Amino acid sequence: MKSASTAMVAAPKDCPKGYFCGYKKANFKELGFRYKDCYMQEIPDGMGKGGSWYNNQTKGTPTWFYNKKKEFLSSAGGAPSWDTHGSWAPVWHVWNIC
Repeated sequence: MKSASTAMVAAPKDCPKGYFCGYKKANFKELGFRYKDCYMQEIPDGMGKGGSWYNNQTKGTPTWFYNKKKEFLSSAGGAPSWDTHGSWAPVWHVWNIC
């Protein structure tokens, strides 16, 4: 995971302020979902094993990742945060903690 503590990466144009965005491909290519609501949500089928994400919620707001059994995996860290080369393979749900 990359975060605001490293060199800042600008939010992708298709990920507006207030959203957590998941992409099917690395480097924020091919938007798969964009969530703003503050509850656990299932990610769409077809996200694949690679991908990337950008947390563009209110500054400091985290998003948490969960597996198929809704068990906690990890945190995206407080916004703004991102990962240009992640893996959706273990992730089935995300939860914006607002």
